[in-house]
Amino acid sequence: MKTAIFPLLLIVANVGAQPSSNTTIATRSQQPTAVAQMEAQATSIQASDQIARQVWGLTADELERAKILLKGPRASFSVPNLSPVEALGIHARSDAERRKYAEMFAKAMHEDTERVLAWAAAYQVAIQRLYPNEKVIDFSGLQAGDVSNGKADAANLPRQTTRPTRPTGGGRP
Repeated sequence: MKTAIFPLLLIVANVGAQPSSNTTIATRSQQPTAVAQMEAQATSIQASDQIARQVWGLTADELERAKILLKGPRASFSVPNLSPVEALGIHARSDAERRKYAEMFAKAMHEDTERVLAWAAAYQVAIQRLYPNEKVIDFSGLQAGDVSNGKADAANLPRQTTRPTRPTGGGRP
């Protein structure tokens, strides 16, 4: 009877050991996947950094400093989409550096403004071509309000939607 129990124990022990060897194989097969994911993420970050450097005209060292600044106290003080050039300019180490980043930012904003205005002009042309007989905003259904012409002008409302008001108090007796 003892001889029959011994092989049975060996079989049970062998069956119990299999999951751990399968776990080892599974862990080994997951490691290259995790490494590949980390490498892909690093490549993505490098590509993103390369694009940011080209867009803003920064060196790798400047971009790295900006990223550190944007993660520090600047993250608490500024809007989340503060540009790296703005962060570097705010934390400039000299007047010359501040001037350099101010000029970089001014050029970037100027170029962006030109693009926005070109887009707005193209949009206006498209609206006129596609809808030549329609008003962008039709004020004809609005009731006239008691608003001074100055306030109507400031609000960019057509004067026909207002009723002139008389000045009250504070004038001459």
